[in-house]
Amino acid sequence: MTDDVPLPAVWVVGLTGHRHLKNEEAVRALIREQVEVLSRTVRGRLAGCSSAAIGADMLFAETCAALNVPWKALLPFSTAEFKTDFSETQWAHAAELLEGAVETEVSGSAEDRTAAYLRCGLRTVDEADVMIAVWNGLPARGVGGTGDVVRYARQEKKPLILIHPENLRVEYERLPEAFSDPALDFLNDLAVARGTAQNNPSGKAQVEHFFREVDAVATRIAPRFRRWVAVSLLMNTTAVALTAAVIGLGLKSALLDLLALFLVAAATLAILYVKRQGAHETWMRCRVAAEMCRSALATWEFPTIVTPFWFQELPGLGRLGRSLRYLRLSNKPSNAGNVAEVKEHYLATRIGHQIEYFSERSRSLHAVVLVLTTLFWFFSIVAIGRGIFVATAGTKWFSPELGRIISSFLPFALPLIAGCALSLISIFDLHRQLARSKDMKLRLIAFREQILQSDNMVTLQNAVEKVEKLFAEEFLEWFVLSRDPRFQ
Repeated sequence: MTDDVPLPAVWVVGLTGHRHLKNEEAVRALIREQVEVLSRTVRGRLAGCSSAAIGADMLFAETCAALNVPWKALLPFSTAEFKTDFSETQWAHAAELLEGAVETEVSGSAEDRTAAYLRCGLRTVDEADVMIAVWNGLPARGVGGTGDVVRYARQEKKPLILIHPENLRVEYERLPEAFSDPALDFLNDLAVARGTAQNNPSGKAQVEHFFREVDAVATRIAPRFRRWVAVSLLMNTTAVALTAAVIGLGLKSALLDLLALFLVAAATLAILYVKRQGAHETWMRCRVAAEMCRSALATWEFPTIVTPFWFQELPGLGRLGRSLRYLRLSNKPSNAGNVAEVKEHYLATRIGHQIEYFSERSRSLHAVVLVLTTLFWFFSIVAIGRGIFVATAGTKWFSPELGRIISSFLPFALPLIAGCALSLISIFDLHRQLARSKDMKLRLIAFREQILQSDNMVTLQNAVEKVEKLFAEEFLEWFVLSRDPRFQ
C-alpha cells in the first residue's frame, strides 16, 4: 500500500463465500493472506466490501478490522430482518462488526429473501475491483448462492481470487500484477509537478491538497486554451483582410503576401499546438476533478455522504469518485451533529461562493457579449450603408485612392469584421453561458433560502443534495465534452 501521491486511489476488494466452513481457521488465514498481498499490490489504499453473514463474510469483516482496512457492509435487507438469521451470540458479534463498518448499505427487502441475497451478492461484485470467493467450485444449491455470485463476477470480468474451503487451494483469474489507474495517476502527476507537498496528510487534508493542485492547473490552462482559439480566428481574419486589400486595392507588395501567409500558418499551428499538447482535454479532466473534490469538501461535515453516487461511475474519473467516497467514509466528520455549524459552513464555502462566482461570471459575459454584439451590428450597418451609398451615389465624391478603398476593400473588410465578432460569440457559446450563469445564480439564491429555513439535519441534507445535484449537472456537461473525439 502506497500513499506517496497527493490523493491515493482506493481499490475495493469484495468477498463472497459459504456460510458453513469445516476449516474455518485455515480459511481465515488464507483470507488474511490474500488481503495482505492485495494491500501490497495496489497503488493506493485497500477497502473491503461484503455482507456480514455467518461464515466467510464474518471472517472477511474480522480480517478487515484486524488490518485496519475500511469495510463497507452490504446487507440483503434491514438489520431487523437480517438479525433473524443469527443466534443471539452470533448476532452480538455481527452487530459489533457492523458497528465498525464505514458504511452500511441495504440492497433489497425481505419480501423475497433468495432474490435479496442474490441482489446483495451482485451488488458486492459491482462495488468491488477484485473479488475473493470462498467457494467449493460447485453450482449454487439455491438462488443467491456463492456459485451464482462467482458466475456474475466472471461475466463482469472481475479479477477473482478463489479459495477452496475444503482442500484450501487458492486460484487466480484475471488478477493483474499491480493495480493502478492511469486517469488518477495522471492527475496525481500533475499535482506533484506543481512542486508543493504536505507532511503526512490524511483524509480531508489530502483531498484539500489535491483539490488546490488540480484546480490551479485547470485555472492556468483554461485561459491559455481560449486565447489560442481566439488568436487563431483573429489571425485568419487579418490574413483575409490583407488579401482583400492586396486584391481590391491592386497593391503589389511581396511583404503583404508574406505577412498574410505567415498569419494563416501561425493560426493553423496555434490550433495544432493546442491539440497536440492536449490542453483542452487536460483542462476538462482537471476542472471536473476539482469540482468533484469541491463537492466532497463542502459536504464533508454532513453525517452521511451527500455528493451524487454516480461520481464513482464516471468513465475515466470513477476511481477518483470512489476514492473520495471511501476517504470520506474512513474519516468521520467532527461536528456532524451540529446543524447550525454544518449549515453555516456550507452556506459560506459552497452557496455564497458560487452565487458570487455566477454573479461575476454573468457580469463579465454580459460585457463581452455587449462589446461583440455592438461590433457586429456597427460593422454590419456600416457595410449596408456603404452598399446603399455606392449604389445610389457612386464614389465620384471621393479621391481615387479613397474611392478604391470604399468600392474594393470595404466590401470585404466590413462583413469580415462583423462575421469575426459573431463567430467569437458562437465559438464560445456566450449566449448560452450567460443564460446558464443567470439561471444558476437564481436557483442558488432559492436554495439558499431553503437551507436557511432548515432546522434539522434531515431537511438540511435534503436541500443540500438538490444543490449538489445541480452542480453535478453543470460539470457533467464538461465531462461529456471532454470525451467528444473532436476535442481529443
